[in-house]
Amino acid sequence: MLMDYVAPARSIRIEQASLEDLETLYELERICFGRNAYSKQFLRLLLVDPSSIPLKAVTEKGELVGSAIGRVEKIGSQVVGHVYTLDVRPDFRRRGVGAALLKSLENEFRKLGCERAILEVAVDNEPAIRLYKLLGYTFTSRLRDYYGRGRDAYRAEKNL
Repeated sequence: MLMDYVAPARSIRIEQASLEDLETLYELERICFGRNAYSKQFLRLLLVDPSSIPLKAVTEKGELVGSAIGRVEKIGSQVVGHVYTLDVRPDFRRRGVGAALLKSLENEFRKLGCERAILEVAVDNEPAIRLYKLLGYTFTSRLRDYYGRGRDAYRAEKNL
């Protein structure tokens, strides 16, 4: 267990996710992003990649309520943590689960020598944008057609 986080009325644990979690992680990804969700094959690649940090948020009963997957990458001479996805089940949103997952991921990035965290977020994903700003991310650019034709993203980063 990486850390405990107590959300209102419920105790949430942040744990390492594994390939055994693929089906439930993919189901959550589809709930959160619909037709724009990552494919099961891409999630599988992230889960088996030794540079990836897959995390899950579970209730005391072991029920998956959120996940985050990041990857340690080298950009130029800098080691960065790249946040690939942050998913929170709709009935657990605005309870601190997303913040707990992202903070846990940032802590893991720091332990692995990352100097900053980077992420991309759809320009119309206002709840996620608010969360990232609240947690200290700076929005540095707009990426045209990042998620496909007509679906732009913002790039954001945070010094760790």
